[in-house]
Amino acid sequence: MRRGLAGMFLLDDEDSERLKLPKTYGVDDLPVMVQDVTFDGAEFDHGHRILANSGFLGERTMVNGTLDPYAEVRDERVRLRLLNASTARIYTFGFADDRPFALVGTDGGLLPEPASMDRVQLSPGERAEIVVTVRPGERTVLRSYPWRQGNGWERRFDGGDDSFDVLQLRAAERLRPSPAVPARLAADPGLGLPEAGDAVRARHFELRRSGINGRPMAMDRIDQTVTRGTTEVWTLRNGGDMTHNFHVHDVQFRVLDVDGKRPERALRGRKDTVAVPTGSTVRIALRFDGPPDPDIPYMYHCHLLSHEDLGMMGRFVVVEKGRRAGAVPDHAGH
Repeated sequence: MRRGLAGMFLLDDEDSERLKLPKTYGVDDLPVMVQDVTFDGAEFDHGHRILANSGFLGERTMVNGTLDPYAEVRDERVRLRLLNASTARIYTFGFADDRPFALVGTDGGLLPEPASMDRVQLSPGERAEIVVTVRPGERTVLRSYPWRQGNGWERRFDGGDDSFDVLQLRAAERLRPSPAVPARLAADPGLGLPEAGDAVRARHFELRRSGINGRPMAMDRIDQTVTRGTTEVWTLRNGGDMTHNFHVHDVQFRVLDVDGKRPERALRGRKDTVAVPTGSTVRIALRFDGPPDPDIPYMYHCHLLSHEDLGMMGRFVVVEKGRRAGAVPDHAGH
């Protein structure tokens, strides 16, 4: 992300194999890794705009490392696997003619059923899979539109009012027919995600640029200890002056509510990153089934790179029942 490198893993499972979704890589199933960049000659310019508290905001947009990108489409429907690979910019993806698309997946995989929409907003690190229908011979443009949230400062200085082209789709004069998007996607309507009622513990995280819960990240500190196999509810509160997001390693979580309301459809899938706008509270349910190790921590952090660098990060260990966190590894020289 920092020096132009970005990538994604594409994982298949039984659900994705059985479904009649576009799945021919590079033909009707396209990775779309979006980054904003600024160049100083042949080099990257990583300077921040004055007053841009979110971090670096580039002057141009790259998709899969390409400037002014386009994709030639030869099928009626194309699947775009969107990744916000920028370090600070928030994108609100939609098409120039406001055509609807089907949201079929989020960070951790397929939704139970597709959701029709014309905008999907992704903060840094978030992913979404959409299927869009094109017509023979047309050219349509995927754009980024202004944020749906954001205060006046963010609209003026943090890119909240920006709107620009991202990717042009160039449809052939004759298109291969594509099956309709399936009405059901993931076989498990619950997606294997925990519910609030499963939780054995609740934790609170206050998000500010100065740190999480008032403390910047420290290499000699374990912040949380969780028990393997248990579910917890974490409350994420942004009481600061700008939007943050929250990413957790080792888990896919359920977004329970945003400001006490049911989350929008784009937040009802398997998530590992969620935006928390200024003044908002987001509750998530997490089950810790990953490998336990009292000495090797996982991380949670804001995925806006400059905020992370300032210390918006914490560390947790997963332990077996009855165990405690172990010794902090010696990081001398790092």
